[in-house]
Amino acid sequence: MNLFKSELRKFFSTRTWLWLLIGTVAIALIQVAFMLAAAGTKDSSGMPVFPEITSPDMQALVLSAPASATIFISILGILAVTTEYRHGTISTTYLATPHRWQVLVAKLGTYLLLGVLYAVVAAIFTVVLTAIWVGSAGGSLSLGGDNAKILIGATVAAALYGVIGVSVGALIPNQIGAVTGFLAYTFVVESILSGVPATQDTIYPYLPGGAAAAMYTYADIPGAGGIDYLAPVAGGFILAGYAVVVGALAYVFSSRREVT
Repeated sequence: MNLFKSELRKFFSTRTWLWLLIGTVAIALIQVAFMLAAAGTKDSSGMPVFPEITSPDMQALVLSAPASATIFISILGILAVTTEYRHGTISTTYLATPHRWQVLVAKLGTYLLLGVLYAVVAAIFTVVLTAIWVGSAGGSLSLGGDNAKILIGATVAAALYGVIGVSVGALIPNQIGAVTGFLAYTFVVESILSGVPATQDTIYPYLPGGAAAAMYTYADIPGAGGIDYLAPVAGGFILAGYAVVVGALAYVFSSRREVT
């Protein structure tokens, strides 16, 4: 318990967490505003690009916005470990703890909970903006059924990405290398695989990004095509599997790494 308290004190000791939380909320609200502003639009062939603003599918789209927390909590998780290596405080942390695995478990548990916190805060702002916008258009926002599952799925995904972020940081102690590599994989490699017809339904759904998206992607837009995601529960298990595997690798490598 003392290690968890120590990790929380480290987390709130600088304002990085606040700026990344503001970024999480800002990205979520920008997504909501963009999609609601484009509600009801159609392409040149008359097929819908976005559903009508009062459509249940529109609500299913915008309520996935809190998933923006996955990226920001991942970066925080990476920084939680790499910053200690960068400033040499990892030696003090290990010397003050009987076993290295206890340090890793404390960091993993801390950022799993913080992932939930980030997603919940982003969800609150998303729901408020959506309710006001949809209400002004004559509709009403529902938080039951699939909409509730979408918010829960985004929260679980953010929590698991917090675990993955800490594990990536433990595997790659170089801060710039870890952050750059993670962002490159997320925004370049997975984006390419999700956009190529040959891989978007065969490989991408089984990658971390595709598994996470399966947990909060419920909208069905006629004529829009899209990726054939796994069932939400299956996506959750696969993402959890990635978190466990990467966490185990992080333990193996970090426990054998020399520190000074």
